[in-house]
Amino acid sequence: MKELNLKVSGMDCTGCERRLENALSHVEGVTRSKADHQAGTLSVLIDPAKVNEEAIRASVEKAGFGVG
Repeated sequence: MKELNLKVSGMDCTGCERRLENALSHVEGVTRSKADHQAGTLSVLIDPAKVNEEAIRASVEKAGFGVG
């Protein structure tokens, strides 16, 4: 397992956190995700054999958020 810690922009509330976490829960290889709108961060535990960081970044953007 590998943990990714990303800066995410565009989250304004706990609803945004849930929307992002829900979107990532549908990505194969994501074990856990935790978004924090106040800090603008996202922590994701992934199985690198099934998914890579680029796919996670694309999923974040598809959910409507920026990733830095």
